[in-house]
Amino acid sequence: MNYATSGFRYVGCWYLHLHLMETTCRILAIDDEPSVTVSLRFVLVGPRYEVTCANNAQTALAKLELAPDAYDVIIVDQKMPNLTGVQLVDAIRKRGITTKIIVVSAHLSREVCEAYQGMDVHAMIPKPFNISELRSLVDRVVF
Repeated sequence: MNYATSGFRYVGCWYLHLHLMETTCRILAIDDEPSVTVSLRFVLVGPRYEVTCANNAQTALAKLELAPDAYDVIIVDQKMPNLTGVQLVDAIRKRGITTKIIVVSAHLSREVCEAYQGMDVHAMIPKPFNISELRSLVDRVVF
């Protein structure tokens, strides 16, 4: 294969396909605090990210029912009314949705973290979060 003409770019010892730089990361952000979802829209801004927000678990599940493969990553809060983040992630996984999940929450006890680990959650970070850390985490999980 001729890497020079194939759409691959040499970086160190790895070849990266150029389309990765052009790919849009589709994110579903779920938090009952509007200030958090607005913040996520500003943090994950630009042509690289497309953020859809839901202010509760029921709205998020309805969006996922309509389009289960519409998102590359789901960002979930733990403490929400009606369904906790753990209950929401459990409902998502029971529907067979394998989208990568990141939990961003101020309520990450050891028991909660263990529950998430058992449901294939890809990362957990505490609130308040570092903006560049969250952006970097989304990029690592998705790309």
